Amino acid sequence: MAVDEEVILRGLPISSGVGIGFPVFLARAESTFGEAELPKKEIENEISRYRKALDSSRKDVENLKKISQQDGPPEVALILGTHLEIMQDPLITSEIENRIRKNQPTKRVLYDLIEECKQRFTTMRDHYFAERVRDIVDVSKRILGHLCPADRLNLAEMPHNSILIAQELVPSETVEASATLISAFVTAAGGLTSHAAIVARAKGIPYVANIDIKRLDKLEFHTIIVDGSQGIVVLNPTRQTLKKYQELKKNYSAERKILKTSAHLHGETIDGYEVRIFANLENPKEIDAVLKNGASGIGLFRSEYLFLSKRQFPTEEEQFEIYKKMVKSLRGGPLVIRVFDVGGDKRVDFLPEDKDAKYFRQIGVELNPALGCRAIRFLLRYPELLYSQLRAILRATRYGPIQILIPMISDISELQLVRQMLDKARRALVQEGVKIAKDVPVGCMIEVPSSAIMCDSIAEETDFFSIGTNDLIQYVLAADRSNFNTSELYSPIHPSIFRLIRMVVNAANRSGKPVIVCGESAADPLMIPILLGLGVREFSVAFRHIPLVKHTIRKWRILEACRLTEGAMEFSSALELKKFLVAETAR
Repeated sequence: MAVDEEVILRGLPISSGVGIGFPVFLARAESTFGEAELPKKEIENEISRYRKALDSSRKDVENLKKISQQDGPPEVALILGTHLEIMQDPLITSEIENRIRKNQPTKRVLYDLIEECKQRFTTMRDHYFAERVRDIVDVSKRILGHLCPADRLNLAEMPHNSILIAQELVPSETVEASATLISAFVTAAGGLTSHAAIVARAKGIPYVANIDIKRLDKLEFHTIIVDGSQGIVVLNPTRQTLKKYQELKKNYSAERKILKTSAHLHGETIDGYEVRIFANLENPKEIDAVLKNGASGIGLFRSEYLFLSKRQFPTEEEQFEIYKKMVKSLRGGPLVIRVFDVGGDKRVDFLPEDKDAKYFRQIGVELNPALGCRAIRFLLRYPELLYSQLRAILRATRYGPIQILIPMISDISELQLVRQMLDKARRALVQEGVKIAKDVPVGCMIEVPSSAIMCDSIAEETDFFSIGTNDLIQYVLAADRSNFNTSELYSPIHPSIFRLIRMVVNAANRSGKPVIVCGESAADPLMIPILLGLGVREFSVAFRHIPLVKHTIRKWRILEACRLTEGAMEFSSALELKKFLVAETAR
């Protein structure tokens, strides 16, 4: 259908920036298979074809990884490393070969595997598991591309100013996409934490998801604008709209150049107030990237990712070696280790039937995992896991400054029980003649309303506070940000969130305890001046956001931030509050 007038669509902002160009639809042919089976005499040849395609795919990824390590964002090389691990996983390759030996053509086996994986990640709430499955899909598609060269997409040879429109992007497509040729991505599916999103942000390619692609496919339009900052897609823009976005694109490009120089500057306001910027981390292999982006240390290490993708729980010795290596790599910077945040939606049902798996099988499937047996609740039910981890952490403290962070505290008694277990582990190690640090700070995560409301009492039992804004917002507003029906209600810019953060910061100040803010709010340019005005002087964000956070902080004076915060506290509506902040921070 031809459309001559301007059409504005709204989606989920994934990667900021402005892209202006013409649409290119990435259509993928869906394969169907009849009942025909692979003749027995062809099985060995078919396995040989598969191994050859696998080897070619491995060489592709190795070359891409080498290029990324030399001249590219560190996130890209890490994701490609994950793909290499999948291709070298004997369990996956043997499963594929076993299916071929059951008279199934390789192409059918791979398509079946892709469909099985898609079914799995559509039901997964935990982004780590979902991304792992997506990576398997991505690798399978790459192998298929070598088996059927005519079906391969080459995003490195797209025309200039292409706006790629697809149902969903896999990481390798964004890795191979050239930022000089491709102006933006538009997809129906996609999330903020997906590997494709991470690569798009690292490359500076604007990206908007949650757009009705089927509707776009039915329309005829010549020009498209993608506003990755606001999640807006404009079809057939008017001359006035086009001029507006051309100016925005120019300003954004200039700002990106400035950000590149911000990584190693001090985090301080115009009037000289020091603000420390730390990094959130899941993968110990990313520490070099953390330091490269100017972090003062690790403000939140999500330790459960050490084993969520593996087939057995890590031993005390394995954990100790990892923590030791990490803290030594930080060269004096602090390492805040959050104890295992498992249970709930972070399930590990795939573990084999052995002694380590018994802990996880007993939990069962919960109707509401976000409110169920997770994090510290889970660990206190199975204290062997927590005790082993606390011993490993204490042993590593002799190699550098390590702090322990307890997640999902809803009652002060939970914190007291952890301290008792920590004392027990400390006494045991001293008796064994193991050297450990005399002072190991223990912090409390504020991510449920009860801990925020009782923060003055909790301050007496904790050495520092860490405000986990992602979960706190979800619980306070009773809105699941991953639920399409409630995602609009999930808003960090809400008066109740500001008031709770103020309560926690005031309680921390009265007791002389530090407070650090983690989560996406700490990297939001609209939220940063409010957090400064509330008294926050420590932030922990994904390492790729550190230059932006530093750049934003360096544009403000503390007095200005305090005045802005005073004005913001007068609002009772999230919508009006956001309008106020957008207007004030744009000045």
